[in-house]
Amino acid sequence: MRSELLAMGGFEKKTRPRVKVVGIGGAGCNAIANSGFESISICTAAEHFKRLRTHKRILLSDEQILFMRDTPPQMIASIAYDWKDEVIETVGEADIMFLFTGLGGETGSFVTPIVSQICKKLSKMVVASIALPFSVEGSQRKKVAMGGLSNLIWSSDLAITYPNDGLLKIAPNLPLAHAFSVMDNIMMIPPGDMEKVLTVEDLHQVRNSFSGAKHARVGIGMGEGDERELKAVDEAFSSPWFNFDLSRVGVAMVIVSSSDIAQSTVQKVIGDVSYRLPNAKLLYSGCTDSSLQDRLRITLLVGVSLDVF
Repeated sequence: MRSELLAMGGFEKKTRPRVKVVGIGGAGCNAIANSGFESISICTAAEHFKRLRTHKRILLSDEQILFMRDTPPQMIASIAYDWKDEVIETVGEADIMFLFTGLGGETGSFVTPIVSQICKKLSKMVVASIALPFSVEGSQRKKVAMGGLSNLIWSSDLAITYPNDGLLKIAPNLPLAHAFSVMDNIMMIPPGDMEKVLTVEDLHQVRNSFSGAKHARVGIGMGEGDERELKAVDEAFSSPWFNFDLSRVGVAMVIVSSSDIAQSTVQKVIGDVSYRLPNAKLLYSGCTDSSLQDRLRITLLVGVSLDVF
């Protein structure tokens, strides 16, 4: 079966989406600390704000955490309360809202799905970027994270998960704090690429294409020199977060970046990706990034099922 291909608006001068990022909890606030996007921080402890550039901040009380722990996100639309109004006023509107969070603790697991549901009214598309706990953190933390993930997949348009176990593969020799910094940088690549290649008109198609596979994983690949396209694709498919059967993938987004991008380069990449994902609908585009110089980067988002953790 040949992959269905759908080009996105990367080579046309149309309206680009306005992107905002929201960091929720300690992990989420750390992830957006060096973001170049308009950003909002939602935390339970004032010290989490100290290293952030964000000028919009919401400090949660213990009572608010308890309320959100006991309130299903599905009920938020029908409930009026002060904190909901504060989020609406502080976050404001955007075309794409990226929520950064870590699941397993109370703030990320219980607050993020509710923020996501609120942001559905403030944007055209909500994407959650989610760090999942290490396996060694125990079954109870995993159980809480899975509950939060299930709610986030329901309340967002796309939920991208990054299990922390992948850090042991991408940065095995770094101190843990530095390894988390590496993953924060990786998590910030999809919003940057999507802002560059998507148009506002594309967002409806992206939502519809991922509607049946709202849980996603990411692979990032770099290539240079001869056959740089194939090298980048190889590295993207070697992602530590692709711990599942790729033949089950029904939809994927491929973004090709280089300092000098050509349609032929994009087509070569798409040909290789479609060969590896023969059953997937492929949304694709290319964009220029002068910082890459002679290198080529592939950002690959693939839709997976909830049972992949």
